[in-house]
Amino acid sequence: MIHLFPKYFFILTLFLVGPSAPPPTIIALFGGIVTLALALRGSFRYRTIALLSIFGLMLVESLQIVFMGLHFELFESHLFHQEVWNFFSTLFTLDLGLTIAGVLAAVCAAAYIEFGRSRMSIAKIFPEFKFLEAPEQVRNTVSSLAKSAGIQPPEVSLVDSGTPSAFTIRSKRQYVIAVSIGLLESLDNEEVEACLAHEISHLKNKDFIWRFVATVAKVALFAKPLSYLIEPAVYRGREFLADRTAATLMGGPSALISALSKLGESQSLDISTSAGNVCMCNLNHSSGFFRIFDKHPKINARIRSLEEMRG
Repeated sequence: MIHLFPKYFFILTLFLVGPSAPPPTIIALFGGIVTLALALRGSFRYRTIALLSIFGLMLVESLQIVFMGLHFELFESHLFHQEVWNFFSTLFTLDLGLTIAGVLAAVCAAAYIEFGRSRMSIAKIFPEFKFLEAPEQVRNTVSSLAKSAGIQPPEVSLVDSGTPSAFTIRSKRQYVIAVSIGLLESLDNEEVEACLAHEISHLKNKDFIWRFVATVAKVALFAKPLSYLIEPAVYRGREFLADRTAATLMGGPSALISALSKLGESQSLDISTSAGNVCMCNLNHSSGFFRIFDKHPKINARIRSLEEMRG
């Protein structure tokens, strides 16, 4: 008979991570990576790597039985006690089936984003919005910021909307920064430049790649509740990093802090960012417990992070 604690320990790890390796091993690996992610809380660049490493560990754990069947064991099979194996064999098989289904879904989602949605025109991706030619001043600002960041200048488009917003999207295999008329009317020139610098920073930091990996990993591990916390944490970290990179490009955080303060009470455009080919400076956020699922940090948190740079 399996003791009560081991039974629930295995159920918990199976539910959150995957079929559990020997307790000391999984505790050491998982605990070490989680500790690293927390230790790097202020280093948003390396924190992304730590969070994605948790995804990697979860995937390896869920596919452990496949490795055992191929005699390529990451952990020695005799360490899986026979009574544990007998008790959980059905759950292990179910978990494996869900993981394989998730991996296949992730491959299909990645193919759709790369070979489908990213090849569409911006007007086709967002048929509910009207896109206009961006003012020359905005185009020149984007070009100058891109040169400072050392990247290829993206295309620029104007959204015919009074709602203050800006986002970057892959369209027709190239990047496009879209700014709304409302954003240009709500901010002064330096604040608009700071917002554009934030979008340029997403490209400089290759956030499309990091966010794409996190989203695909979440799809692959859709049956693991932990994946629904890791993906938004990656997104939030990249937003903080984009803010700090933008402040560096601007020579200081003051302009971006001012822009965020003005936009704090605004609502962003209601667009879907689930497809993985949009980086949006979203001002909307949840409250209470559900904040842990937000992909964008609160405005106040972003301002505090930028104010730390002043010190």
